[in-house]
Amino acid sequence: MQERSESRPALSSPEMRITIECNGDIFRFSALSETVVVPVRQVEIQSFFAIGAAACLMESQTIEEQERYGRLLHTYLFPEDFCQLIDGDKPLTLILDRSSAAFPWDMTCLHSAGKRVFFGPDLKLTRRFRTMLAAAPGIAPPLNQSLKVLVIADPAPEPELQLPGARREGRKVAEVLENARKQNGKLQLEVVSRIGADECDPVEILALILNEEFDIVHFAGHGVFDEANPAHSGWVLGRDCILSAQEIFRARRVPRLVFANACFSAVVREGPALTADEMNRHLAGLAEAFFERGIQNYIGTGWPVADDPAVTFATTFYEETLKGETLGEALALAREKILSEGSTWGAYQHYGQVDATLVARDAKQ
Repeated sequence: MQERSESRPALSSPEMRITIECNGDIFRFSALSETVVVPVRQVEIQSFFAIGAAACLMESQTIEEQERYGRLLHTYLFPEDFCQLIDGDKPLTLILDRSSAAFPWDMTCLHSAGKRVFFGPDLKLTRRFRTMLAAAPGIAPPLNQSLKVLVIADPAPEPELQLPGARREGRKVAEVLENARKQNGKLQLEVVSRIGADECDPVEILALILNEEFDIVHFAGHGVFDEANPAHSGWVLGRDCILSAQEIFRARRVPRLVFANACFSAVVREGPALTADEMNRHLAGLAEAFFERGIQNYIGTGWPVADDPAVTFATTFYEETLKGETLGEALALAREKILSEGSTWGAYQHYGQVDATLVARDAKQ
């Protein structure tokens, strides 16, 4: 096994990278850009306050709350000299371990040049992992003038596991993609949708993922995370059926983007309801399982999201990426679109490359 070198491609545009490692009450920060290298700074805190600030952000309903606790997260955790490194004109990438990935960094807030700056919408925050490679990563389809998309939504047959909001999201995403196909004659876009239990035969879905070469897989439904064996974590297709990272690991070609609005609900597991912090940790673990396989970009939700803003977020994101926008720009615009509708905008976390695109530039309309 060899350590992934922070999944570091050549910097194609000015970008600040901050590495954050967490071990109990100790946070370690270091930074890298084209012109700046900052060695490790160690910050000792009380986890109670850091976790409390994160929980307040996840449960926040107003911009005022988000600014208050977002600034607290920044002021309490970040070393003072790092504040001077963050430039609102440069994208920010955080290199994280699984513990530090559990924090809602997208909602971190600071004041720069007299204005409020959130890491997510304003700095186009992207995450990457410091991790170990366990298997040969799959190969993503090439970037060209074609796009093949699989949409899976609300697949479980059990009534208690069904999510009408997920079904609505799946239909809307499929509709946005179909409209893009009709409007852009240069883009060859194929959409395969499986929405609702009647269309979601687990064996057929596995066959689609393993046999077809999808550029994008969009999932809306329940997710589960197994702390003891992360490879067994994945998406709930039924009470006794999980489409896990272990199954997806068998694919020789992996999607260039996985977008998973996967709710980590107590409905699918025994025991007390998960706390917001635990749900965020589950997203980090699930994202890491996909990331290790070679998925170049993974977008997931760290806690339950409101149905209407979730639909708006997903549709705005796809509308913008199919125009040729980078993932970072599309995510920033999608977050801004729902910024006033509670904390849903902060739940979406992107692991991957801020400047990645889904269509080749000459495929734009």
